[in-house]
Amino acid sequence: MFPVIPTPVPALPLPRERSAFATVLSGLLPGLGQIYQERWARGALMLLLPPLVLALLAGVVVMAPPIAQVAIRRAALLATLVVGAMFAYHVTVVSDAFAGRSGSFRRHRLADYGWLVAVLVVLGVAYLPVYRQSIAWAGVIASVFQVPERTIDAGTSSAGTTAPGWSERERLNVLLLGVDTRDNAETNNTDTVIVLSLDPVGQTAAMLSIPRDTLVDIPGVGKDKVNSAYAHGGTGSRGAELARRTVEDLLAIPIHSYALIDFTAFRSTIDSVGGVLVDVRRPLRDERYPTSDYGVERIRFLAGPQLMDGEDALRYARSRHDSNDFSRARRQQIVLFALRSRLAQAGIFRMPGLMEQVGPLVRTTFDPGDVLRLARTALGVEASEIRSEVLLPCGGDEPHCELIEENTPAGYYLIPDVDKVRALVADLFSQAAGSSLP
Repeated sequence: MFPVIPTPVPALPLPRERSAFATVLSGLLPGLGQIYQERWARGALMLLLPPLVLALLAGVVVMAPPIAQVAIRRAALLATLVVGAMFAYHVTVVSDAFAGRSGSFRRHRLADYGWLVAVLVVLGVAYLPVYRQSIAWAGVIASVFQVPERTIDAGTSSAGTTAPGWSERERLNVLLLGVDTRDNAETNNTDTVIVLSLDPVGQTAAMLSIPRDTLVDIPGVGKDKVNSAYAHGGTGSRGAELARRTVEDLLAIPIHSYALIDFTAFRSTIDSVGGVLVDVRRPLRDERYPTSDYGVERIRFLAGPQLMDGEDALRYARSRHDSNDFSRARRQQIVLFALRSRLAQAGIFRMPGLMEQVGPLVRTTFDPGDVLRLARTALGVEASEIRSEVLLPCGGDEPHCELIEENTPAGYYLIPDVDKVRALVADLFSQAAGSSLP
């Protein structure tokens, strides 16, 4: 008897059309082609690896402020590296699907190579708008979430900020500064000074307007009007940081961040939500409203509810010749309330689009990782849980007063009674009673 020698049976190669089809599938979604070829573990790994890596990177950036600051400063470079790595990874996965189990790029039909080239070309075309969009968003992030210069006093600065840290469960106080950034502007004084306060635990909010003629101590400068602190700091992040410190010292509360918004951003924000519905309490007429070309024009608002676009809302909020600065501050608060209502109607999903449109026009020291969460919390606060006040002059019939009007040869000033100011702040930012708007 002779031993029977089994004849080796060669492994059957995958059908060639499966290789081409797997290439297309991995072009659509990394790892899908490998799963189609029944390389289950490899396909699952290739499918899950990108979101896991991106989530890990995002977590590191959010949880480590120093890394977040570097990422903000180098946002465009980081976006280029991330999109480039994603493209390279996608090309690698497609090539692996084309090679199949054998791992060979040979012994394929000419048509298969045509499919590979076609998929790679489509990938390149598809990643181009992704790259452009990521660079655009990187520009928004770098310009909006700027890392401020630490203002020691007027004219002296170093990297960083002196703003107090926020524990994410305590009340958050933000200084809102409205500025005129037109070319050849006469001054760099702020047009609006409002402190916004949000209690994320108690779901309450408040805002306090500080009249721009209020006399305050500006670090490194001395006594001057509160609206001049921004200009004394040198404008930009240094000016905003000096204004933040000035208001923090006046109110004796931590001001955790600031938001610097110009007239263009104000108009664009309101136009992006389709305008705001404002109930004009009393007729308003201004014969000398300043125009963008430094002229004047007549404006008029009749009493009653009306839908205002960005330009009309700006006129209504800025006009002061038919009234005083205190009623003007209340009108600004009314417009902010109306804008909040429109944003709440639009929902949190409109925020990315709004950021893309308005972001380049706004400056803030907010942590980017906190923005959407804070926006969701702020929009979720009931209107009845939002209080608002204005520092008011004594001598009238107002329910409270904190300022003394004083006309001097040097100009008109509002002298604050610091104890009264801080008492009002303590009451306003600690209670959750309804709005005090008239």
